[in-house]
Amino acid sequence: MNLGILGFFKYYNFFAESLHALGVVWGIHFDTFTLKVLLPVGISFYTFQSISYIVDIYRDRIKPERHFLDYALFVAFFPQLVAGPIERAGHMLPQYKSPRQITAQKNKEGLWFIYWGVLSQDFCGR
Repeated sequence: MNLGILGFFKYYNFFAESLHALGVVWGIHFDTFTLKVLLPVGISFYTFQSISYIVDIYRDRIKPERHFLDYALFVAFFPQLVAGPIERAGHMLPQYKSPRQITAQKNKEGLWFIYWGVLSQDFCGR
């Protein structure tokens, strides 16, 4: 179902316009309906992230998440996209459940990583 929705919204206009162009070539004129929809940023990422969650549950690798906000954070955790491929729910969800301790040292380290990332972008010319 997830792939069907994704495919419909991403490719419906392409196939409708291609069918119309093919009809014009064959001398068949008919009206086609195209969607005037602006797709959300990262719709493919969200779709495949949610599919990985469903597959992990189906294969009994994890139990279904009882807290909607933890599930939503897993699906929408966009920063991990730049780090690599779709992440498994069994790896990410336990991290969300672990107790968090905010300390001055952790804040300092986090700000240092942000600064280092910005600085390295400047040196790379990006």
